Amino acid sequence: MGLFAAIVLILMIVAAFSGPFGTYVQGPFPTRLVYWIISIGCGIAVARSVRRICAHWLGHVPFAVREPLVLIAVTAIYTPFLRYWTVFLFEGRAFDTVPFWPLAAKILAICVMVSTLRFFVSKLVKRAVAVQEPHGDKVRLLRRLPDDADQTVLRLSAEGHIVHVVMAQARYTLRMRFSDAVDEMDAADGFCTHRSHWVARGAVAAKKTCNGRPVLILTNGDEVPVSRKYQRDLEVAGVL
Repeated sequence: MGLFAAIVLILMIVAAFSGPFGTYVQGPFPTRLVYWIISIGCGIAVARSVRRICAHWLGHVPFAVREPLVLIAVTAIYTPFLRYWTVFLFEGRAFDTVPFWPLAAKILAICVMVSTLRFFVSKLVKRAVAVQEPHGDKVRLLRRLPDDADQTVLRLSAEGHIVHVVMAQARYTLRMRFSDAVDEMDAADGFCTHRSHWVARGAVAAKKTCNGRPVLILTNGDEVPVSRKYQRDLEVAGVL
């Protein structure tokens, strides 16, 4: 996160100095710096929010289908904001000098380039991790998830033959037996708490009692019940 923040800060300063897309002649350096800080910062916020929402509701959709929807949504939301922000900050600019569709095309092109970069960087990171880790230490269930999925599973839950895989900021749906999903989490440190629930040890933040039965509270705020069958094992493991 520190490296990402440093890169973003450098990008803002470089943009303010160079004045791309005709902003160099629109005002002094301090004005351009404010413009690019707000523009880039809000762009990142919009992109992250859209990705989080799409991962939550469209996590089961293949990456090749979901990613174009993300890029279009980001463009549709961010373009009107950037247009109004440009006209507001730079004196003498009017809406007819900042046409909507050319601006949207530029934003979409940038989104495509960033998405492509994210895809290949994530591939390189996963390959580097795979080389450094022993083959047996790889969580096999992760191979079923999209290429851009987080690598840390917080919990699994089952509804019939549907397994919900919950990450810190996303959740995915897999059609498989719950027992098979648990088997594919054998390389992770976790426990079954119920016939339909599995949790990672590192995801447990607290515990409470509800109707006389223990309940685990996870780092993302989810609550997972503990059945009598698994309670003793969790007590021995120090989870309860």
